[in-house]
Amino acid sequence: MKMNYDGQLLTAAITLCYRGKTLQVTDIIIDTGSTHTVFNPDTLEAIGVTYENGDPVYEAYGIGGTVPFYTKVMDYIQLDKLKAEKIEVDVGMLPKSHKGLLGLDILKTHGFIVDMDKLELYTPISR
Repeated sequence: MKMNYDGQLLTAAITLCYRGKTLQVTDIIIDTGSTHTVFNPDTLEAIGVTYENGDPVYEAYGIGGTVPFYTKVMDYIQLDKLKAEKIEVDVGMLPKSHKGLLGLDILKTHGFIVDMDKLELYTPISR
């Protein structure tokens, strides 16, 4: 899958599904420094993701300090040919207008390779 590089950030397109509703996010940030995949709540609102009683809540720590997040399980996340089902993601405020961060929980678990020369993101299976 092709990545975009704007001089500062690497981004890619993914498709999310939650309770049968799908959403394509065209500019999720590929963040090898993030242990979890995180989405801004405004991004997921279109497919009905909201905080519900009983959702796990915790604080995430980063350069900007701490921020509260809650956790949701997506029906699936699709990146190019990889379709990972029942994926847990975090939902919380992100800096600027970032829609989401694709973190190591997905990148490492599925063996993604970030090819900086060709600006491609792929798994050994999809190549």
